[in-house]
Amino acid sequence: MAVRAPQNPRVGEELEPGAPGGLGDGLRLHDRDVADVADVGVTARGWDLRASRLTGCDLSGARLAFAMVQDCELVRCDLAGLVAQDGGLRRVRFVDCRLTGMAWPEADLEDVTFRGCRFDLAGLRFSRLQRVHFDGCVLRDADFQGAALGSVRFDGCELRSATFAGARCAATELHRCDLDGIEGVEGLRGAALPWPDLVGLAGLMAGALGIRVLDEEDAR
Repeated sequence: MAVRAPQNPRVGEELEPGAPGGLGDGLRLHDRDVADVADVGVTARGWDLRASRLTGCDLSGARLAFAMVQDCELVRCDLAGLVAQDGGLRRVRFVDCRLTGMAWPEADLEDVTFRGCRFDLAGLRFSRLQRVHFDGCVLRDADFQGAALGSVRFDGCELRSATFAGARCAATELHRCDLDGIEGVEGLRGAALPWPDLVGLAGLMAGALGIRVLDEEDAR
């Protein structure tokens, strides 16, 4: 089964500059071009972001509930430590963003691209990922426990010590990724990897299957 590429966000060519009002509850950000807005640690619910571009914005440490982001592009934004509940992402592109420690459990991600992003220590536990592409991202210690991955591609990513325990993979591919120390390797069942990458996983896969490796003396 071939991996399907994410659809591009439908961001309009003529966008109104700035964000109307503050970034509190019930924010509606439609057809906007927002740059260099900072609201560190904001707590809000009911965000609706559509057909907009955010550049250089700092929402690190935010606490969001019922946030929906659709047809948006985020460039060089800081979302480190953001915690979100409910809602999801649809046709969204993240470019050179800092997402360290972001947690969005049980989220729906459809047609999402992460390019050159720091996604280390981030958590998408029990989330559903459809047509999602991680390109050149740092995903060290990322948590995909129990996630459902369909048409997901990892290209040139660092996945050291990431966990896939209980994950379910369909049409998922990993290319040229650093997989050293990943946990829950059995969660990659159904994924596809180039042969050199697969060889590098042999030890972890043997351990998951309970296979013991013999040294030369034991083999005689």
